[in-house]
This record gives sequence, structure tokens and C-alpha cells, in this order.
Amino acid sequence: MNYKRLNQNSYALWFIPKSASIKPISDEEILWKKTLSNYRSIEYEHSRGYLRETLSQIWDIPPLRIPLNAPPGKPPNLPKGMGFVSISHCIDSLLISWSMEKVGVDVERADRTFDAKKIMINFFSHKENILLNNYKGEELRKKVLKYWVSKEAAIKCQRGDIFKDMKNWIYSEINNTITNKVELKENFSFFINYKDWYISIASKNYLKDGLSIMCTY
Repeated sequence: MNYKRLNQNSYALWFIPKSASIKPISDEEILWKKTLSNYRSIEYEHSRGYLRETLSQIWDIPPLRIPLNAPPGKPPNLPKGMGFVSISHCIDSLLISWSMEKVGVDVERADRTFDAKKIMINFFSHKENILLNNYKGEELRKKVLKYWVSKEAAIKCQRGDIFKDMKNWIYSEINNTITNKVELKENFSFFINYKDWYISIASKNYLKDGLSIMCTY
């Protein structure tokens, strides 16, 4: 794939199983890794290693020389001019996105079980609750999961707080938009049901041809 053809409106996505082999991380990241629990340590090393690996494909720089700042629990950052990245984990997969514009992504297993009604009441807006009350059972679970990944991607795009901001974002399936009713910010929101996973990408710009690029390991 010719990454040199990527432009201001391009988006690159990588879908990586957690079973994929570990890639090298920086000395600083190794030190951060040692502060985490066993599971979190493995997840951290896996995500930062593949973040470096994928960015090296974009910029043609060796993975360990990518000027990435990605401590645990913080959104990963690149220097000005190198674009923006967003990552998301679920139980068996890692999703990475890169763009020259701010971007947010989220991934969840499509079969994830949860109390859909409880999520609606606690985290969704009054307007969304009215709309979603038209659905029941499995149909409701799928809708709530779709709304959740769309909202979480938008929050990541704006570097917000999931639990504080979730109710403030209103998702529109019809317009492919998601709007913050408090800050009056609007993002485009794109949803993909990829095999056994739900994926959402949020950006302030329409993605045009950007979704044509999706790589898997």
C-alpha cells in the first residue's frame, strides 16, 4: 500500500488481534510497562508496539525512532505536523487510527453482553432514550452498543472524559453526525460492523475516501 498518497482528508485504520506477536517498544515505555499489573502491562506493550509499527509505515521511520508520547492511561500524541492517532481495545482486538486531522476510534465485540436499559438511563441523553425505547431485547442491545462506540469515538476525538461527557453527545444515525449539546461541537461519525466487531470513527471532517484504507494483521 502506498501511504505516500495519503492527504489531509485520509484516514488509516489498523485492526490487530491481541494474539498477534509483540513488537518492540521504547526504553521509556518499558519503564512505564513495569508500573502496571500483568494484564495491563501486556496490553500496554502490545498497543504501543503496534502503534509504533503502523506509524513507521506512514512516515518511513524505524518504529523505535517514531517521536511518540504514549504513557499509560493517556491519549497517545505525536509532534505537530505528524498527525493524530487514536487507539481502542476490546477483549480480543486492538484498533489504531491515524489522520492528519483529529480522530477518535472505538471497537467492541458485536456479541458483548450488558444491561442495555441501564446503559441508556445512566449514559444516554433524554432524546436518545426516547428514540431507543422503540427497540426491545437483542435489537435494543445492538442499537445501544452502536450508540456507545459512536459516542466513545467522539469523546476520544475531543480528548474528553467518557463518564462525564457521554450524555452530552447526541448521535444521529440518519446524518452520520454526533453533536456535543453543551459545547455545540459536531463531528462526523462513521460506523462499521466488521465481522464480529463494532467499530466507530469520529472526525470533524467528512472522511470521503479515507475508509478505503483498512489493514489487518
